[in-house]
Amino acid sequence: MSFDENQYLTPTEVATLLKVSPVTVRQWAQKGMLPAQTTAGGHRRFDKDEVERFARERNMGYAITPSVLVVDDDAQLKNYLVAFLQTSVDGLEVHSAADGFEAGRLVQQYKPSIVILDIMMPGVDGVQVCRSIKQESTTAHAHVVAMTGHFTDILEQRVIAAGAAVLLKKPFDSQELLVHCGLQEAATLGKH
Repeated sequence: MSFDENQYLTPTEVATLLKVSPVTVRQWAQKGMLPAQTTAGGHRRFDKDEVERFARERNMGYAITPSVLVVDDDAQLKNYLVAFLQTSVDGLEVHSAADGFEAGRLVQQYKPSIVILDIMMPGVDGVQVCRSIKQESTTAHAHVVAMTGHFTDILEQRVIAAGAAVLLKKPFDSQELLVHCGLQEAATLGKH
């Protein structure tokens, strides 16, 4: 069995993230509390999604760096946001999509913890994308931060009803985006 290094963690990495000793992590695995895979060399590896689920079920703080999907048909803004996030938060996994169809595919592929979503896009609009993210059990956990250059109170109500946490008015301050994504503390540890 081959392992995607980005998706699997060693017992020591899990222990660091959950603030316990590696021995505790091994005991959880032996008792079947935290599922583990075994490498060809006999070493345990833990799926990040399983570690996150385990931590949530037990109300444990965990420090797994969130992953972000930026969705906007404006290539210049999309590329700026990707670069800004990558340089602001060390180790942040950032993906991008140019439309609602690509966003749907990438949400299923990467299961990001944060989706920064433009509402006005050709084809599948952001409200539909947000609704589908929130209705799917494997992606419903995603924190959706919507954005638009055509803000109205009615649109804001539709977006919030679809499951977004907030609708930002373009143009918005980059630091405001970090706050709404819950990344402001991580950003202080970043490269700035």
